This record gives sequence, C-alpha cells and structure tokens, in this order.
Amino acid sequence: MRNKKGFIFIETLIVTAVLLASLMLVYSLYVSSLSSETIRLRYDDPAKLYETFYIKKYLESFDLDVLKERIDNGEPYQMIYRGQSDVFGSSYTSENVFFENLWMELNIKSIMLIPHNVTTLVECEMANTAAICSNSSLLGYLRTLDDGEEGTYRLVIEYSMNASGESCTSTIGCFSYYASVKVGA
Repeated sequence: MRNKKGFIFIETLIVTAVLLASLMLVYSLYVSSLSSETIRLRYDDPAKLYETFYIKKYLESFDLDVLKERIDNGEPYQMIYRGQSDVFGSSYTSENVFFENLWMELNIKSIMLIPHNVTTLVECEMANTAAICSNSSLLGYLRTLDDGEEGTYRLVIEYSMNASGESCTSTIGCFSYYASVKVGA
C-alpha cells in the first residue's frame, strides 16, 4: 500500500508540471498575439486611412508637386506638418489658423510626404533623416510598408491620442497611430 501512495503522488506532480508548462505556453502565446494585434490596430486603421485620404485630397489643392520635386531633387522626404505648417510658403498665411484647427481636431502629430522607396529611407543612412530616424514607432511603421511604384509617393500621417480617442495632454498614456496613402501616378 505504501508504495502505491508514493507512486500516485509522483504521478500527480508530473501531471501538474505538464499542465503548468502547457498553461504557461498558452499564456505566452496569448500575450504575444495580443501585443502584435495592438500594434497592428495602430497601423492603417480603416478610420485613419479614411481621414488620411481626405487630408491628401485637401493637400493636393495646395500643389503637392512642389514637394514632390524637392524629393526628386535629392531631399529624402518633406515634412508638411509637425507642430506648425509653413511648408507651402507665405502665400497661405491666411489658411494657417484653419490648418492648425484641422490638425488639432483630428489629433494629427505630423504629416510627411515620402518617396516610393521606403527601404532607403528607413536604413537611416541618408542625410537629413533625423526626424524619421529618431522616432522609433514611425520607423516601425515604415518598415511594414513595401516599396511602391517608381514615381509615386506616400502621404504618411501620425495621429496621436490617448486610449479614449481624445487629444493627448501629456506623453503618458498617449499612443501613435499611422496611416498612409499613395500620392501621384
């Protein structure tokens, strides 16, 4: 009788250890998939893509061809908005208030026009890429994009808001969402 009790106890310990190991594996897979899903939701969310498309349509009325030419002439990208917008020059000073209100209402942190070849941009070997290379979440988003067609560009918008979808008042609890649309050809 005594040997059976010891055998049952050891058998119970082994079964418990196997169950614990299985549960830990399932939990770690769940946490990693939840984390990757959270990141995926912050990239090209349908609502943000919709907003980005209409911002592109609006910005095209301000002649984006000038910005495209700057990229074609060697500049790695064009920052359209980052806290303030003066990229279109002094001829649009009356629209500045409208720009600022629109960006604040949509929780836009930055808008940039980038070339079709994203790979060379994210390698951070080009000059004048500090604004992109210093932003690790933006780099992470750009690395998910494929290189586009020759002669095309992307309008990339970084939205910044808290978990409830409101404007961020501080960096704590603030999340960045990214969306991009094709511009040109």
